[in-house]
Amino acid sequence: MESDEYSGDPVKRIEVDPSDVRVVQAETRSYTSSQPTGGEPRPFLRRHRAKFALAFAIIEIFALGFGAGNLLHQWLLLLAIAFGAVFLQVVIARYLPYNLRQVTWIFALTQAFVALFPIFFGVGVVIIVILLIFGLLAGIALILGDRR
Repeated sequence: MESDEYSGDPVKRIEVDPSDVRVVQAETRSYTSSQPTGGEPRPFLRRHRAKFALAFAIIEIFALGFGAGNLLHQWLLLLAIAFGAVFLQVVIARYLPYNLRQVTWIFALTQAFVALFPIFFGVGVVIIVILLIFGLLAGIALILGDRR
């Protein structure tokens, strides 16, 4: 029977020396003990690549929206470019150096965001219209239900 009372044993503390820690990589099952690289570009690019992609996508969407030309043709071209960029990222990413892989990942995600923006925008507008219609129907039901 265990109790929650203090048994008088000294409190044990576990200390780990970072130089003794080994990381097992899933692909190779080999042991590595690389030290973290504080401010080098490699981890910075990996940590912030989604933010970069979103920022570049917003800039590109504004540039396309205010630019001259047929929006449908531009969007179809962007859809083809996005498909190609994502396909290439999936196929050749493992053969690229680390920094180039991060840059191509940013490019592929940016093009995917830009190509999918009209679809997300259209779906959002349809959802808002449906909610407004349900709101109007609820208002009509409340008006018709008022028997004063």
